[in-house]
Amino acid sequence: MPQKSAGERELHEISAKLEELMQVVMQQFVGLKRGIDGSDFVLLKSIVAGDAKVDRIELDLDNLSMLFVAKRAPLGASLRFMFGAIDVAAALERIGDCIEYVARHIIESKELRDELPEGWHLLQDMTTKSFLVYERAMTALSNRDPKLAREVPAMDDLVDALQDQSYKLVIDKVRAGKLDVEMGIHMILMANKLESIADIACHMAQTVVYIVKDERIRHQQPAE
Repeated sequence: MPQKSAGERELHEISAKLEELMQVVMQQFVGLKRGIDGSDFVLLKSIVAGDAKVDRIELDLDNLSMLFVAKRAPLGASLRFMFGAIDVAAALERIGDCIEYVARHIIESKELRDELPEGWHLLQDMTTKSFLVYERAMTALSNRDPKLAREVPAMDDLVDALQDQSYKLVIDKVRAGKLDVEMGIHMILMANKLESIADIACHMAQTVVYIVKDERIRHQQPAE
């Protein structure tokens, strides 16, 4: 088996670091889902603390990527991969921030579970569906599967619909005097972050198509 060149070894290191970042964010997301489903506030606190690890890995990956571009001046598929890796790493860091934000606000508004159980169930459902969008995007990226990546944006519609339900629920309950305004704001902010996660995951799926097929599909309307 021929030895890999220095550039190939560096690309492998970047790919491995990107995979590590994806898995750490996945662990954070799984923890968030379990924390909400089980009302496990100790677990949710660990999610808040764990965001620093996401930031460190993203910074390491960014440094590796920038150094590779400066040293190797890549072209073609290698250049697309580097642009994509930098883009995806930044997106993963943003998703990590959103997960931390939701965990922190769940802890600060734990009374929501009893005061607005239907709202709590909506948050559980939004967390599950945004997790599925993220998981599908990550599978597409790990497998370099543009066909799977193209399916991801349609999944975001389910999260958008749940966000709309959350808004309507909060507005109706606040107007009826059945929900404290501050608690309603917490609910809306968390729904916004969960919807943002799905949006960012869609962006990453579109980046997969660019990396593999050299095709930009952002802002394209789905075929009728």
